[in-house]
Amino acid sequence: MRALLESRRRLFAVLFGLVTLAGLGARADAGSSPVALGEVKVTRSDPGLERAFRGLVEHELGEVDLSKVKAQDRFVLSAALVQMATRESSDQAETVAVVSATLRRARGGSIHAVIRGRAQATDRPSQVKSAELNAMRAAVRSALARLPEALK
Repeated sequence: MRALLESRRRLFAVLFGLVTLAGLGARADAGSSPVALGEVKVTRSDPGLERAFRGLVEHELGEVDLSKVKAQDRFVLSAALVQMATRESSDQAETVAVVSATLRRARGGSIHAVIRGRAQATDRPSQVKSAELNAMRAAVRSALARLPEALK
């Protein structure tokens, strides 16, 4: 009889432990973003530009409100800087940046949406990099601002 009670206690302890671990795992999944960042590309072969672009996409993706996305839906966002053109004159540098992002379902990889963002920035001729960074940041923000609507 005593052995039976002891084995039931052990069984209960093991089951309780498993239920607790399963609950912790479910909470971790519930807190994770429904959109994972996939491939990030730039049109120019410039490692610094690619790092900056990836950082901007990661930051802006973290800022997007995805709370209305169904819990079971999972997506992968790939982003590309498809245009970065700067025109310099004697008094200003003007940059146009265009970002294209593809939203795919995590399972199966089917395309769910394609979103684009475009922006322009102007600065002094000595501040070309600043104009490029500002245009790129605004284009990323413009594209990812459309993400909640694309996820409906």
